[in-house]
Amino acid sequence: MKPGVPLPKKEKTVNKKSFILSALMTILVLAFTYASAEDAAPHKTLKVKLNYTGTGTVDQKYKIYVLLCDANPYTATSLVDSTAAANPPAPAAGVSHILRCQSDSGKDGAITFSDLSVSPVYALAFWDKSGSYDGVSDPASGSPAGAYGKVADKPEPIKLEEGKAVEIVLWFNDSTKTP
Repeated sequence: MKPGVPLPKKEKTVNKKSFILSALMTILVLAFTYASAEDAAPHKTLKVKLNYTGTGTVDQKYKIYVLLCDANPYTATSLVDSTAAANPPAPAAGVSHILRCQSDSGKDGAITFSDLSVSPVYALAFWDKSGSYDGVSDPASGSPAGAYGKVADKPEPIKLEEGKAVEIVLWFNDSTKTP
């Protein structure tokens, strides 16, 4: 053999069953690695203690609803219901997305929002004075409402941290109402 002349390559024969088995094993290892990383990832939690001091009767029919938004809904030009989305939508100028909605049947109830991925969030509450809120339409006009912050109609952002539960008190009364 002359120097500098490459050796002829031998063709490899691949066993089809071995190849498929190897590919499946690789996919399973990657899937379990991804799932383990997701399970191990810390999540953000928000605990909302309600304090409704209005005159309305809060019970199983006339509940208090708390909505979490990704932007200040009072300054946004549009409010978009994104509660059915698998992942939070990308932030958009002038848009406040409703990320979650939960209810409680007590004036001093408590609601926990787990596995949140957005921070900061804004928390709004209203008492369903009609007893017919369906979670999709607007609440009945004139329903008592409030937002987390020092002033009931001026929402403040709530900063959430990975792996920690943030606790707030959301108070409101009958002085602020839904349009």
